[in-house]
Amino acid sequence: MSNLEFIHANWSAPKNVRAVMSLRKGGISKPPYANLNLACHVGDNLFAVAGNLDLLREALMLDLGYQWLDQVHSADVIEIESASAKIKADGLITREPRNACCVLTADCLPVMFANKEGTEVAVAHAGWRGLQAGILKNTIAKMTSDPNDIMAWMGPAIGPCHYEVGIEVKESFRASAATQEELNLVESSFAESDLEGKFYMNLYLLARRQLLAMGVSSVSGGDHCTHCEEDKFYSYRRDGKTGRMASIIFFQEAF
Repeated sequence: MSNLEFIHANWSAPKNVRAVMSLRKGGISKPPYANLNLACHVGDNLFAVAGNLDLLREALMLDLGYQWLDQVHSADVIEIESASAKIKADGLITREPRNACCVLTADCLPVMFANKEGTEVAVAHAGWRGLQAGILKNTIAKMTSDPNDIMAWMGPAIGPCHYEVGIEVKESFRASAATQEELNLVESSFAESDLEGKFYMNLYLLARRQLLAMGVSSVSGGDHCTHCEEDKFYSYRRDGKTGRMASIIFFQEAF
């Protein structure tokens, strides 16, 4: 029996919706991937990854179809009716029960979505490139629910205390700002560091305000830092060669 622990989304989604993020504990991968690495592309032993995926499925204790992505930091969002082989995209939407939409992260921001009726869920992999390209906007646009009927939860990501980026990242957001309001959002999401030409980027703040601007009024989460909490999370910025956590959302038939 698996004894894996998860972070559960703390939001007001319907009871038939389940949204979780795995932690790094409880798996069988060896350092530097210790322990519950769920990614095949990071150099870990593939037999260990397969064992970890078995532990994940056992822990969730449900007959689910798991849809995984070949994530490329794009703004591409795919709707699925059933799980299949990996899809090259950075967002998933489903309106079919027991289809688990999954993304892998180790600092980037996972954002999960559900409508108030519990009949539509989505997930997005939102690093700075995805946020700049419009991954959240595309996810909301492809959902059939009105934005006012959608809630979002931001899973653990690297916090503004450690996410240092170059001025070119800030300038890319400034260049894509279409209004003064969007420009103000960019300015508020970057704080100068002690190094010239470097800034601390606040993924949580930028994502939250993008969602609010699109009409999603219920936005939760954003209270972890994967870099700081080494006992819980993998962090690419902190460790370089490391594993990945999974953020998973699905819904069951309402009873």
